[in-house]
Amino acid sequence: MSPEKPQRRSDLLEKPLGDETLLYDADGGEIHVLNATAQVIWSLCDGEHTPAEMTQTLAAQFELGDQAIDLTGDVKETLTVFAQKGLLDS
Repeated sequence: MSPEKPQRRSDLLEKPLGDETLLYDADGGEIHVLNATAQVIWSLCDGEHTPAEMTQTLAAQFELGDQAIDLTGDVKETLTVFAQKGLLDS
C-alpha cells in the first residue's frame, strides 16, 4: 500500500445498508461496518487520492467549511484502522 495514495483491497465484498456499508472479507471470514464518514474515506481509497484530498472531499461533502473539526486526524486514524484490519492492499 502506498501511504500517499491508499488502495482498498478489490477482493472484499461491499454491501450498502442504509447509512452504513458492510465489508465482507471472505479470506478472514470477517465483517466490517463502515459509518458514513468511513464510507466516504473507503470510496476514496482507490490509489488515486491522498489523505489530504480525502480530507478536502469530506469537508465539502459534509459541508463543514472552516469548523474546528480535526478531519485530517480522523482520516489518518481511519486509514490506520483500515490498514490494521488488512483492508488495504499492501
